[in-house]
Amino acid sequence: MAVQTSYPGVYIEEFAPGAPIQGVGTSTAAFIGVALQGELEVPTELSSWDEFTSTFGDQPVPGFYLWHAVQGFFQNGGQTCYIVRASNGAYATVTLPDSSAAGNDLLTVRARSPGNPATAITVTVAAAHLLQSATTSLYQPTGTLAGAPAGRDITLGSVAQAAQFRPGDAITAAAGGATATVVRISGAGLRLDHPLAGGPYAAGDTVRLGDAPAGTRTIRIVSTVAIPAGTLVPGTMLTVDDGTNQSTQFVESVQTEYVSAAVVTYRVVFRQGLAFSLSLDPANPATVESEEFTLTVTQGASTSYLNLSIDSAHPRYVLRIVNNDATGLVRVSLVDPPPPVAPPLDLPLAGGPTALAGGADEDLTTLASADLLRALDTLAAINDVNLVACPDCLVETAAISATTVQQGLIVHCEQMADRFAILDSIPALAPFGATSIETQRVALDSTRGYAALYYPWLRVPPIGPGDPILVPPSGHVCGIIARSDNTRGVHKAPANELVNGALGVERRLSDVEQGQLNLQGINVLRVFATGGRVNLWGARTTATDTNWQYINVRRLFLYLEESIEVGIRPSVFEPNNLQLWGKLKRTIGDFLRRAWRDGALFGATQEEAFYVRIDEVLNPFSEQALGRLHIEIGVRPSYPAEFIVVRIGIWDGGQQVSEG
Repeated sequence: MAVQTSYPGVYIEEFAPGAPIQGVGTSTAAFIGVALQGELEVPTELSSWDEFTSTFGDQPVPGFYLWHAVQGFFQNGGQTCYIVRASNGAYATVTLPDSSAAGNDLLTVRARSPGNPATAITVTVAAAHLLQSATTSLYQPTGTLAGAPAGRDITLGSVAQAAQFRPGDAITAAAGGATATVVRISGAGLRLDHPLAGGPYAAGDTVRLGDAPAGTRTIRIVSTVAIPAGTLVPGTMLTVDDGTNQSTQFVESVQTEYVSAAVVTYRVVFRQGLAFSLSLDPANPATVESEEFTLTVTQGASTSYLNLSIDSAHPRYVLRIVNNDATGLVRVSLVDPPPPVAPPLDLPLAGGPTALAGGADEDLTTLASADLLRALDTLAAINDVNLVACPDCLVETAAISATTVQQGLIVHCEQMADRFAILDSIPALAPFGATSIETQRVALDSTRGYAALYYPWLRVPPIGPGDPILVPPSGHVCGIIARSDNTRGVHKAPANELVNGALGVERRLSDVEQGQLNLQGINVLRVFATGGRVNLWGARTTATDTNWQYINVRRLFLYLEESIEVGIRPSVFEPNNLQLWGKLKRTIGDFLRRAWRDGALFGATQEEAFYVRIDEVLNPFSEQALGRLHIEIGVRPSYPAEFIVVRIGIWDGGQQVSEG
């Protein structure tokens, strides 16, 4: 907006160019599988192997491969991943209602471990009041005028009387009822922000705090007993009761004020104003009481979580206190969205004991494809995920179909359009024939190349003594992709890379065998020399559209698309005019120029590598009237040099003559 000019002179107007587009992350993997422990079907972010073992168990589950996959991920350079523990077990739960007449669902209590416990877990809720109305009240001090006010200055009968008040207090004198705010206190004298209206005032007139109108956010309270530390804090729920009206509010801040050696008051600021007008005349006393609750969990022995709050600012916030108890039997969560009731009715209803119910024991022999796909669905809410793998869809159970789960992974990635599936071959498959990696590959088409298939399995060291064991390669591959992204960039094909942590492969293939598989979009892990290290020697997707047959091309576009989407989001609802078009063209062009300089795009010049088009042909008035802005971007990706053909022949020499 232009500066509004009025007087002759120099006006300064700031402007800001479009914010540069930051590239999004590309190397965060997500693994779905079975673990010894940890939350069921909750994506858990981890950044180290130690975090995984402490959260999900320091041993693999026999017959399952998640543990080995995550180990391979970190061994090969992976830095961040999400783990979703799949299971057919279920937690015993109970949902507690709020205190309103409607009894809305408020607090879900869930057993910490899945299963149906032989001894039921019960919960009991009891109301609690750390600050009690019998000992805590509104502070309603009084004093007397020593003489008539002198403008903005009044003098009280003693220094002790004046000390009861504080700067910021609104005071009134009995004769007039008008209020003024205390600015400064000096001895027995009070300086006000303006002279007291009304009057006349004379020596002996009573001075007190002015009444608080409805909506007042600040009060002072006092207690006849010492208030322990941590009792009156931000997040505390307080009920003010004048005998006729009640108002319950959350505390925003508290300031302790020392009136004398014997009297301490607390200036409380509420987040919202009181619901009624509050008299501060000592003849109309009002009490103050805090609202908390106690949750008791019993399974034989009992554990009581005392004086809990439902407000996250409070140090006794129920989720923090209960869920952080490592030895506790339960975890709790608040229903989202919370019920639309005012405090204190938004506290859980006192009652119980109530038993948790609905638990089911985990039985991995009956784990089904649906259990793995249900765990996969939880990743839809996680924007950071770039790679998805499910190594445990390869286990041999009657209810798990590797094809069903892997097709689910492909569909998930295609629908999310910001991630890529890493698929494992079924173990012990021959390269060719009726039951082979070829037949598995047929069922894993992704038209636009959102998945890649890897073959064969890897041999890795055992957990203890013994021979090497076979594990699916997806975890190691995800780590290699993360390593390649971080060292070279997403545009580099994640191939011709050594596999850390692998001793060998399930089956060694020849060049001819790999050639046939490679053309079908099957990426082979090779050992080229006896005793040599395993090498990832393929970079193809399972695309049917050959435009997307290379992993790095598909993942480069995922990176570019998401980066541009996030980067230009601030332009939504901006005026759709030529200034916006030019701003977006520059912003996107700068981002693609950096990608070209990094080697992601092919071309001797930037004009050969990409273009950004925003014009009236793409955006006629009819489209603008519908609130649409169309941008066309063309990029020329760098394809991998998958086949290097060298022409070499016999040269018979020759002569070269030059004049001196």
